[in-house]
Order: sequence, then structure tokens, then C-alpha cells
Amino acid sequence: MGIGRERYLGRKKEYIKNWGWLLTICFIAMTFIPRSFDNVLFMDGLAYAAIARNMAIGQGTIWEPHFADSFWLPYNYCSFFCEHPPLMFFLESLLFRMLGDTTAVENIYDTIILLVSIWLIVCVWRKLFEQNSQIREQAWWPILLWYGLRMVWWSMPNNLLDTTMAVFCLGACYFQLLAITSGKFRVFYWVASGVLIVFACLTKGPVGIYPLAFPAIYSFIYGRSFYKIALKGTVTAFAVLLSLMFLLMQYSPASYFLTNYFQGQVMAALLKKREKVADDWTAHFHLLKLLLFNIIPHLVMLTALFAANFYLRGKPYISSQSKKVCFLTFLLTASVILPMLISVKQGDHYLLPALPFVGLFFAACSIELLLPVVLNFYAGTRILFVILSAISLSMMTYKLVYPEPDSMFDLSRRLSAYVPTDSKVYLPNKISNCPEIQTSFQRYSRLSVAYDPKSTRYLFFDDIHDNVLDSVKRTGVYQIVDLGLNATLAIHK
Repeated sequence: MGIGRERYLGRKKEYIKNWGWLLTICFIAMTFIPRSFDNVLFMDGLAYAAIARNMAIGQGTIWEPHFADSFWLPYNYCSFFCEHPPLMFFLESLLFRMLGDTTAVENIYDTIILLVSIWLIVCVWRKLFEQNSQIREQAWWPILLWYGLRMVWWSMPNNLLDTTMAVFCLGACYFQLLAITSGKFRVFYWVASGVLIVFACLTKGPVGIYPLAFPAIYSFIYGRSFYKIALKGTVTAFAVLLSLMFLLMQYSPASYFLTNYFQGQVMAALLKKREKVADDWTAHFHLLKLLLFNIIPHLVMLTALFAANFYLRGKPYISSQSKKVCFLTFLLTASVILPMLISVKQGDHYLLPALPFVGLFFAACSIELLLPVVLNFYAGTRILFVILSAISLSMMTYKLVYPEPDSMFDLSRRLSAYVPTDSKVYLPNKISNCPEIQTSFQRYSRLSVAYDPKSTRYLFFDDIHDNVLDSVKRTGVYQIVDLGLNATLAIHK
């Protein structure tokens, strides 16, 4: 009887895994696929795609990236784009070389990053719970909790540097996890980890070095038996990082780029000479407030599961193994976020490298609370998962049929019919430094912004009642083109 019951419960857990993956895939599809077809891209992602496209067509190189002949931020002192390290631009430029100048490039690149992120989270989860097959097989749960974070499903289709850096960092941590649990000093894993840390730093800067803390955190949680291999591994990965960065700095174009980036971005941010999220001391805690906002649904879910377990079993149960994973992922999250609190230059997407560990943390906290509930209400759980999956697919279909409009995409395309590529378009002062306009014009039409109306034949106005536009019309030497959306193009004859 006992063996039969075990088999029956095993089949139920297998079915739960299948229904869980169905729900997870449908939810990701709902939040990712429509966003990949609506041409609505965050301005940072537009800028990065434009740089990669330009690199692919020969405008700029990996160490001299070219955005446009204009740039709205006053901090970029180079003759080229040195706001961020160039690795992601180079990687995406390879796709542009293969596919040409099409928005499919950003979407394919984002899809690759998404799939690799999912694969790495699954690998980390299965490795952390390799001694517990029941939990190990429920890898859909950390994926759902990770992608259920608002910042994740917003950022993934937006072509951001942070998503690429998060993949390199998570990959570095996974290699270290394989090495530290192997019982031997696996030099390949530690070297690979060091290389990935270098890639992370060449994608988004010094924040990419946090995986170096992984061996110390792991050995602190799991015991002294890991201290020796953790120390040797950390030294090896750090030596790889220093060696590769030293070699890069011997190459003068790379040295010039990285020096300008470090002074103009990193040091300026630490000295509060860059953008600020606030002017008072609360600016340092913006990321913590944002993280709390993102995990509210997860906290509600965890509370509900505790309550359900009190009702069903009288006492919730979380194994010591799960508790260790919780502590590990909590400290890893802290190792990512806390160093960034030094600066008041903080953005919502800065959280992204930490969020895989947030998903793993809540999954480890709740998986042993979730399984008893879904097993007790197996039929209801299956129906609920199917209903939620159907709702997700329905919403995805609706968003595909009725995509969100993007006026800047439409205007950029209309400009292409009148303004040759690589031209300059004058913008009135009130919108001349608008990043949404500059990035859209460059990405979709390869146009730069002119600040002097005498330096170009093409004048763009976003208000048909603009006084300067009235003056331009009265001269009689301009062709006036109505672009729609309250926008006008004046072309000098």
C-alpha cells in the first residue's frame, strides 16, 4: 500500500510539473511575445540597437561605438559613445550583419537572452536541490516567480544592457557552483567563471564583479569543508579577471575607451555628478524601495501558502536544505544590490542582475509549502492552472491583434520618405534633447539631431502652432509636409 501510494503521489507531482510549465510558458508568452512585435522599445534599448546597427554597417567600432552625430546627455565627452562598455553592442551587431537593418534583430537578441536566462536558472535550481528529486523537478516554480517580478517582464523585451550582464553573472555563479560542489579543484570552471565576469564588466561595468562573492557566501552557508576550494577558486577567478583586464588595457583603443568610461560614468556617479533619483539621502535607497514594490505579490503568495499549510497540516515545514538555499540566494541578492546603494545614480533596471536570485529565494522558501497544497487540491489546482494558461494565451492574442501604438516609430518611418539617411534634422529647443526622439530618429531612420536650423535643410516641429513654424511658412522657401500626429516637416527648397 505504501509503495502504491508513493507511486500515486509521484505521478501527481509529475503532473504538477507539467501543468506548472504550461502556466509558466503561457505567462512568459503573454508578457514577452506581444512586446516583441509592437515596436515599442524603451529609449535605452533603442540607443543600444542603433549603436549595434551602426557598428554592423561600418559606422563605429567595438572601441569607438557610434550612436549619432548628436547626443542628449552632457556627460559623454568622447567623440564616440563611451557611456557604457561595448560588449553587448558588438554581440548584437553580429545579428545585424546576418539579418540586416530590421527590428527583428532586437527581438531575436532578447529571445536568446530570455532562453539562456531560463536555462541557467533551471540549472542552478537543479544543482542546488540535486539531492531532492521532488523539489529539483519543479524548476518551473523559480522561473515563474522570477518572471513574475514586474521589472523582469518589463525589461526582457527592451534590449537592455542589464539583461545581458545578468546572463554573464548568473553563468559565472553556475560555473562556480559546479566547481565548489565537485569535491575537487576544477580549474576549467573557475577560469570560465572569471572570463564570464570579464564579459559582465564589459557589458555594464564594475557591478559585474559580484559573482566573486559567490564562493565565500556558499562556504559560509554550507560549511568549512568548502573554505579551501572556495579560496583557491576565488583567487583563480580574480586572477583571470585581472589578467584579462590588464591585457585589454595594453591595447590603446580599449584603454582610451575604458578610461573615459570609468571617469565619465563610474567616478562621476560616485561623486554625484551624474543623474540622481532624488536630491536627499533617500536617493541611496531607491533600489531597495523598488525591490520591495516588486516582491509584494510574492510576499502575499508566501503568506497565503503559510496560512494554507497551517490549515492543512497544523505546521508549515521547510527543510534545512531549502533554508540553506534561501540564505544563499538572499545573501547573493544583497551582494548585488548593496554596493549599488553607494551611488545616487540608480535606475529601475539596475535590479535585473539580482532578480534571478530573488526568484530562486522565493521558490526555495515556498516550494515545500506549495506542494502539499496542490496535492491536497489536485483537481482544483489542475483546473486553475489550465484556466490561468488560457487567460494568458487569450491576452497574448488580444495584444497581438491590437498592438500598442508607438507614435515615434510612425513619425520616424514617415520622415524616412522625405529625409535621406545619415542626415540631420533640426528640432526646436524644447524637444532638442528629448531622448525618445533622438533614439527613435536614429534607430528607425538613421537621423541625427541638429541644434542650429541653418545647419540642415530639414526642420521638424511637433506642434503645428509653433511660432517658428509660422515664420518658416511665411518665407516661402520651404516645402511644408504634414506628418500627422500634430507633427510637421519643413524642407528647404
